[in-house]
Amino acid sequence: MRRLSVRWRVTLVAAGLFAVALGLASFVMVRTVRDNIVDGIKKSDRKQVEALAEQLEDGVPDEVSIPVDDRGGPQYVEVLWRGERYFMLPDGRLIPKTAQTEAQLAYQRELQRQARDLRTRQVIESAQGQITLVSQRSLAEVDATINGITDAIVIGFPALVLLVGVLAWFMAGRALRPVEAIRAEAASITHATIHRRVPVPETHDEVAALASTMNEMLDRLEDASIRQRRFVSDASHELRSPVASIRTQLEVALLRRDDADWPVVAERVLAEDARLEQAVADLVDLARLDEGVPMTDLVEVDLDELVLEECSRTRAVPVDVSGVSGGRVRGRSDALARTVRNLVDNAARHAESRVTVALRTVDDTVELVVTDDGPGIPEEDRSRVFERFTRLDEGRARDAGGMGLGLAVVKATVERHGGTVTLHHAEPHGARFVVRLPAA
Repeated sequence: MRRLSVRWRVTLVAAGLFAVALGLASFVMVRTVRDNIVDGIKKSDRKQVEALAEQLEDGVPDEVSIPVDDRGGPQYVEVLWRGERYFMLPDGRLIPKTAQTEAQLAYQRELQRQARDLRTRQVIESAQGQITLVSQRSLAEVDATINGITDAIVIGFPALVLLVGVLAWFMAGRALRPVEAIRAEAASITHATIHRRVPVPETHDEVAALASTMNEMLDRLEDASIRQRRFVSDASHELRSPVASIRTQLEVALLRRDDADWPVVAERVLAEDARLEQAVADLVDLARLDEGVPMTDLVEVDLDELVLEECSRTRAVPVDVSGVSGGRVRGRSDALARTVRNLVDNAARHAESRVTVALRTVDDTVELVVTDDGPGIPEEDRSRVFERFTRLDEGRARDAGGMGLGLAVVKATVERHGGTVTLHHAEPHGARFVVRLPAA
C-alpha cells in the first residue's frame, strides 16, 4: 500500500484530533448541563421540604399551603407522622394516604417505579412528635432533555468532523503549494540547466527558508561544476603536453636511428615522464582534498624533521636550514611532507643562488617560512599563484619543472590541517611563503 501523502496525513491528523476534542467537550458539556439541572431541582425540593417542615413543627394541621414546583417533572411530598402517612398534593393540601387516595394518585406509583427519581428526606421534631418528610420527583423530563441534546450532538458530530477535514485538506494544499512548486522546479534542473533556481515564496517561513537553502546548494553545485569543467579542460591540456613531447622525441630519434643519441633521448623522455607522474600525483591529491572527507589517522608530527629531510633531497641550489628549530603539529605525515617538498621545489626552481628555510613555534602556532632570491612575484599575481594551472607572465612562469599544481596542493593541504599559507615579497628580491599551522 502506497504511503499517504503529507496532505492526507495532515488532514487525517487534524480531523482525528478535532473528533477527539469534540467528543470530550460534548461529554463534559452533557454531564455539566445535567448536573446543573439536577442541582437546581435539588435546591428547589430542599426549599419546599424546609418550608413544609416549618409549618409542621407544631404538628400536622388540617391543611397546609405549600406551593409545589413541578417544572422539573411530577413531584409529590409524603409526610410520615405518628405512624400515619399523608400526601401533599400539587395544590398544597395534605390528605391521608389510603388505598383510595393512592389509587387516585396513579402517577405516584409510576414515580416509584422510576429508577432515576430524585428523593429529598428530612426528619423534624414537632410538638406532637417526630415527623418524616419525603419528597420524590421524577427525572424523566430531565433525561428527555439530555437525550435530545445528545441526539443533536450525535447528528452534528460527523458533519463537524467532515467540515474540519475539508478545511484541513484545503489549508494543507495551500500550505504545500510552494513546496510542490519547489519540487517541480528542482526536478526539471539538469546539468545543462544548473543555472536555474527554485522559486522562493514571500512567506518568510520554513518553506521560504528551505527554498533559499536549496538555491544556496545549487549555487555551490554550479560553482563546483564550473570548477570541474575548467579543471578537466586544463588537466587534459597540461597532460597532453608531456605526452606529446615524449612522442615527438621518440619519433625524431627513430627517424635518425643511427645518429640518435639514445642515452640523451632516454634522459629527456624520463624527465617528461617524471613531469607527467608529478602532474598525475598532484591531480590525485587535489581530487582527494576536494572531496572534503574528514581527515583521519592524525598523529603528532615533528615538522622540523620533515623539513630537514625534504631539504636534504634538493640538489639544484643550496638550501639554508640554519633557522629550523623544533615544531610539532598534528596531522598526516605524508601530506605535510608533500607540502614541504612542493614549497622547497618551487623555491629551488626559481631561486638564483639559494633557498632559505626557517621553522619556529610562536605561542600556539608553528610557522614555516620558505624564501628564495628569485625574481619575485608581482603583488597583483600573489593570490593567483595558489590557483590550479595558473600561468604567470613574468620570470616565474611555469616551465618544464612543473604544471602549476604544486602550490594549489600546498594551499588545500594546509587548509585541511587548519592552517594558512600566504605569499610575501622578500628583500631585496624574491618570494617568501609563510605557512602557519596549529601547534600540537
